[in-house]
Amino acid sequence: MGVSEWTANFADWNDHSTRAIEVRLPKKQVGYGWLRHYDLQYNIAVIGTKFFPGLQATNLEHQLKFESHSKVVAVGRCFKSGKLMATSGVLTDDPSGVYRKELMISTCEITMVGVGGPLIDLDGNFVGMNFYAKERTPFLPRSTIIECLVNFNTYRGKIKQLDSTIGRSTNEIQESPATPESFLELFAGCPDIVYLRLGRSCGEDENKQQESSSDSEDKPIEIDPFELKSLSFLPVGDRDEFGKFLIKDLTSKGYPLPAILDPGMHLVNTFEHEFADDIWSELTKKVASSMSRIVVSLASFNGEERIFACTGIFIGCNESNTRILTSASLVRASDDENKINDNLKIVVHLPNKQQTVGTLQHYNLHYNVAIVSIRGFRCLRTEEFHDPGEIKHHKKVLSIGRVFKSGKLMATGGILTDKPCKLDCKELMVSTCRISKAGIGGPLIDFHGNFIGLNFYGRKETPFLPRDTIMKLLSYFDGKGDVSPEIMDNQNRNRWPVPEMRWYYPSFSKPKPLTIEMPKYVKY
Repeated sequence: MGVSEWTANFADWNDHSTRAIEVRLPKKQVGYGWLRHYDLQYNIAVIGTKFFPGLQATNLEHQLKFESHSKVVAVGRCFKSGKLMATSGVLTDDPSGVYRKELMISTCEITMVGVGGPLIDLDGNFVGMNFYAKERTPFLPRSTIIECLVNFNTYRGKIKQLDSTIGRSTNEIQESPATPESFLELFAGCPDIVYLRLGRSCGEDENKQQESSSDSEDKPIEIDPFELKSLSFLPVGDRDEFGKFLIKDLTSKGYPLPAILDPGMHLVNTFEHEFADDIWSELTKKVASSMSRIVVSLASFNGEERIFACTGIFIGCNESNTRILTSASLVRASDDENKINDNLKIVVHLPNKQQTVGTLQHYNLHYNVAIVSIRGFRCLRTEEFHDPGEIKHHKKVLSIGRVFKSGKLMATGGILTDKPCKLDCKELMVSTCRISKAGIGGPLIDFHGNFIGLNFYGRKETPFLPRDTIMKLLSYFDGKGDVSPEIMDNQNRNRWPVPEMRWYYPSFSKPKPLTIEMPKYVKY
């Protein structure tokens, strides 16, 4: 592949963070690319794409000498038609000094289509990258381009300038023993680069785009960016302060890093996502007042990185501490769902918008329930677990949640169903309420505010642990319970999957026939 297919004119790319890149390849292939590196001083950029078998990379590994008046050819490819074009000329000097000192000149006359294209000698050796001028064509020489690649940390060759009577017109490239085997490796990346990793999207209109199976050269082939594995990274340069801030902000929240910059891209399945059908404003004053006093949000942290966030409710308090009922997913080890992570810091977002540190007091992984205690805060109200009466199917219910970062309260309605729960725990029941991840550990109540159960996550419906089972667990935690010891000590604990956070890229998601695809889950 020629350098023109990897580099591009960058003069007008001030809003590069919102651009998607379409790449026209040989044999009428069409691929999607993303910005990997750029240098505004030299007006070049490196665009990454999926690996395409059968393409040849430009070789920069041997020493070459280009002298004034050497014959050269400028090559370009028309984007719409894919047509290749070439025009010839010779290398020359710039006695007028009108061009920037890093540029060299050829007598080739190109159009704007040829900007970013390669300048080659008659043997096909890469000489430089072309820019546009009306009379003669300035180009960035091969040696300077390699210097830029070295600065991008994608090239480990050594560059040596030779003494010459024609100054910058003569260059030698001296490779070190650590030189990559081919030019393609320049873009494969090095281990010391900071990368933004690819997150794969899910959802009804965010499913993986299908790659065309057509091998016909008469039909453009749409390339699926989500198939990228080894090259699915977007590096951040040493001077890219915004990129570094973005990485720090995302990782501190436990979010995946994006692979590309695409207009309309957004994260899905985050802990900040609110309920889709939030009816909090429609609750009665009594129910809203009660829930606003007892519902909190919690988050667990490993150092500065947030691991999980969910909802909880006050269940008891005295002069020294207050207890909160929530989901044990808050403290599960990410690498072993049958264990908790003892090193996590728990932070509680209180109804008064203050935050305090909590302590894990009790937990049961079989039922995915935990009790967190906090000191120095006396709550105004706790859940009293009044008997809601017989739990009947089709009974109207409400699911309540609180977002950790903003502290916003949310509510969504539904009914109880007789459907069996798809999760392992046999005691679970199901409501038609549709909550987000932020609502995990929140209460399911009736329209009078009576507690019915503790919510967990389901894609279309919400499983919940009923009040009676929770009451037995709380009694057991207090040393009074009659919960079976076999259940409390069961090593074959139930699974409690939660959908993985990922990036959604609109440019790479096209309508497809309706299919049912289960989301990818991670274990907590």
